[in-house]
Amino acid sequence: MWLTRFSRLNSVALEGHAAGYGSTSSESAVLGALLLGGPVLNPSELTTLVVQSPGGLTKTLRRLEDAGHIRRRPDPGDRRALLVVLTEKGRRAAERADVALHSYYDDLLVDLSTQERSELTLVLRKVLDRLEVASGMARSTWPPPRS
Repeated sequence: MWLTRFSRLNSVALEGHAAGYGSTSSESAVLGALLLGGPVLNPSELTTLVVQSPGGLTKTLRRLEDAGHIRRRPDPGDRRALLVVLTEKGRRAAERADVALHSYYDDLLVDLSTQERSELTLVLRKVLDRLEVASGMARSTWPPPRS
């Protein structure tokens, strides 16, 4: 039960944190995925990276496009598909969100030593691997290590 509670409390906290800089956690997740995994991705890749339903992602992409953070363009490899492109304005917003997210987690984990943080990362990676398998997702290396 503690993992469920952790997940829910973290989601609530992240939503409030994102609201503090005029965003939503979904918008920040998409911008982060494009910043770290893009800057051009297709919606299927984004759905997998941000773990959001296709319908929810469509709404998030619409808000980001309206704000000028992304643009959607036809996929030259598949004329029926679209690609999501991070704009320069979106890159700046993504970088600000990334700094804010890392600050949030630094504050959250302030009482953990460097060794404890490393151990937590290893344990959570193992749990994430199992969750990806249990949910039918392919194992990923997401999120990429921070440089």
